[in-house]
Amino acid sequence: MKRYLPTVFLLFLSTFVVGQQDAQYSQYMFNTMVVNPAYAGYRETINASLLHRDQWTGLQGAPKTQSLVLDGAFGRDNKVGLGLAVVNDKIGLQRQSSVYVNYAYRLPVGEEGARLSFGLAAGIGQYVLNASDATFADPNDPNLAANQTHFVPDGRFGIYYSDNRFYAGVSAVNLMSKAMNYQEIERDSEIGRGNTVVRQGRHFFLTAGYLVNLNEDFKFKPSFLIKEDTKGPTNLDVNSFFLVKESFWIGASYRTGVNLWKKSSLNSGTFHQNSVVGVVETYFSNKFRVGYAYDYSLSDLGNYSNGTHEISLGVVLNGNKKSTALLTPRYF
Repeated sequence: MKRYLPTVFLLFLSTFVVGQQDAQYSQYMFNTMVVNPAYAGYRETINASLLHRDQWTGLQGAPKTQSLVLDGAFGRDNKVGLGLAVVNDKIGLQRQSSVYVNYAYRLPVGEEGARLSFGLAAGIGQYVLNASDATFADPNDPNLAANQTHFVPDGRFGIYYSDNRFYAGVSAVNLMSKAMNYQEIERDSEIGRGNTVVRQGRHFFLTAGYLVNLNEDFKFKPSFLIKEDTKGPTNLDVNSFFLVKESFWIGASYRTGVNLWKKSSLNSGTFHQNSVVGVVETYFSNKFRVGYAYDYSLSDLGNYSNGTHEISLGVVLNGNKKSTALLTPRYF
């Protein structure tokens, strides 16, 4: 029972309270393709990025996320962006693994390297309930009688604009979430085979940011991200970052839930997962990037966990290739 209760608690928080079905990231602003397929090929070099996130450290069954992202620009004038994203996300007894192929078509729309990109992603997700890892009061509960696995196709869509000072993007994920036959799953439960895989909801993202050139050594980049699933509170991230001597980012984010409009399914007393995030990113020899983020929860979760740790590594695989990208594409 001790192992089962934290899992139920975490599933409740992540699914019904704040709508966190998709993996959460604190360094998305340095790798936007995880939330918008139109970002593929933006840097006009071939890039690889690895990330590991340990959320709510010390709380049993807390989310753990790993991701691998590859992308690059190809074709005439680098108009085609291609990318591959692999994500593994585990919370309690449930694990979600997905693979997406991303395609972006990138159009020049003005001077100073301005581009407007349209992106699509297609992939498949695997949803697993590891019931054998649980300790529960009723050994005959059909919903936890055996490990369960389901595969679901998925699609994503995004639009992304950027120039050398401003960027903005809008995207939608889990567009094929209704492909899973939940009626069949419920029938399986009724006859004893059981299934407790959580229904995936569609998520929508809106993000934008601006670069302010303070002097030769310092640049300031404010930005925001709005994440909406139409069921729970809207998630809002407000970010402020400074770039020091073109090689070191330092900044902070504030994450909270806001009610942009009245939602009939939202309880007015819903728990908000407010947190502050500190982030540092540094570059080595124009080819390597290392980042670290620490999330501190301002909610009651802060009393039960040791914060959230997230580390990332980026590598430019063809850094000697001549590029027609922005003079400083790594700003965004």
